[in-house]
Amino acid sequence: MKFTAEQQIIHELLLRSSIENDLGLFYGKTGLVLFFVHYFEQTNNPVFEDTANELVEELMEEIYQELPIGFASGLSGIGWGLEYLIQNGLYKGDSLEICEEIDNKIMEKDLRRMNDYTLDSGLEGLLHYILAHLKGVMTKHAKLPFDEIYLNDLYQTVLNISWKSKFSKDFKILSENYLHFYETRTELNYSLKLSSFIEDMKIDIKNLHSLPLGLRKGLSGYMLKTIMNYEGSLYY
Repeated sequence: MKFTAEQQIIHELLLRSSIENDLGLFYGKTGLVLFFVHYFEQTNNPVFEDTANELVEELMEEIYQELPIGFASGLSGIGWGLEYLIQNGLYKGDSLEICEEIDNKIMEKDLRRMNDYTLDSGLEGLLHYILAHLKGVMTKHAKLPFDEIYLNDLYQTVLNISWKSKFSKDFKILSENYLHFYETRTELNYSLKLSSFIEDMKIDIKNLHSLPLGLRKGLSGYMLKTIMNYEGSLYY
């Protein structure tokens, strides 16, 4: 029996997902969870739902190890992935409780000394998570997930940045959204759009075993891009 290219890719993802060491959004288990959840939506095959649930359990067991706070492979990206699932009705739970340990670890970082403004490991990625998390928590609670000292430090950090051409359009939009939230404490204008983190890639079907699994130029990102072509944007 000859398998299609899609079947071969799915088999590779199922085979290798549980032994993936990276826990993060772009290259690891968090991104794989998002793929399997969406693939279950498309196929209604319980194998993919079960796989996603198993990966979430593994993720929650392993998340307490020492991890950076970065978005690509660290805590803020994992938190963003959990918010994405919860806010889109793909996972049941309260993110204020689920992400409490993540938030405590993130608040240990001294923002006033932060000089990394990138998406992968710096302030841009952190803003993605903080805005997503605030939006999710504020729909259910009067309490915020970050204390006032941290929120003020972030406000002062963003406010005092010397705006230069090196900053991306996305970074500027995120910064403006946070400044507006801090000053007004009103509902956030933020969309958890998974498609914005997926890049185009070409794959060699004969060498699947050597290809990464993640969202960023990996097999799960490739398959999610395929799903998007069928169904439109993921999600907003």
